[in-house]
Amino acid sequence: MVIGLSGCSFLGVSPQERWYRRYVGLGDSISIDEYAGGSGWGAISLSYCNKDEIYPEFRGKDLRSIYPGIDLHYLASDGATCSTVLEEQIPSLPPGDDNPTIITLTVGGNDFLTAIGPGGGIDRGAIDDFRSNLVEILETLCEYFPNSFIILGTIYDPTDGVGDLAMPEVDVQEGYKLFHAFNRAILDMGKTYGAQIADIYSHFLGHGSHHGDPNNPHHCPKDPSYWYVQEIEPNARGAHEVRRKFWEAFEKGF
Repeated sequence: MVIGLSGCSFLGVSPQERWYRRYVGLGDSISIDEYAGGSGWGAISLSYCNKDEIYPEFRGKDLRSIYPGIDLHYLASDGATCSTVLEEQIPSLPPGDDNPTIITLTVGGNDFLTAIGPGGGIDRGAIDDFRSNLVEILETLCEYFPNSFIILGTIYDPTDGVGDLAMPEVDVQEGYKLFHAFNRAILDMGKTYGAQIADIYSHFLGHGSHHGDPNNPHHCPKDPSYWYVQEIEPNARGAHEVRRKFWEAFEKGF
């Protein structure tokens, strides 16, 4: 048994031996349908119910196939920050109980963007706020659903390590220090609370705004495809790849 400090737990047994009743999808636009092509196309939706005709490799690899009757609570929203998760999404959850629950959470990207936003300065204290808020989110989820399996996603970099989406007045190197601190916080909290990490950050490198640049250190010559829309949101391929990392984390947990 893996037990986080707050009491959140899950058993390391096969999926067939553990019948999950509920899937809760929380967080920001990394998880949602809107930019991926509409209803059913986002990472949460695909994790719940695969589009077999589009993604045959994932036939049978979705929660509804493995756990018939599992309920979906899709609460992720565009632009969500930790505050959104705490103040809007979690209060919209069904009453807590000990039914086995799978939770995916992608959060932190918008908190980071706020920290390097207009004004020219970088709010270095934002990392402390993020850590504190992420702890509160995980503590609250574990209190609501003590018999839960949490998958926590890292934050991707749509510039493939170049940082050229930052405002001109932002020091790119300082901005990246803060960015990596956000991802370290996610990794640390995942370890502390027994969550599985979906390493979206590493997986998406080479598929951002410099995907076609062979000189970029993250260039993927075998698949130099672009996984974003509107520069920072996952397109259909991006949403599929986020789902891939969710699923890998789910399988690893067992």
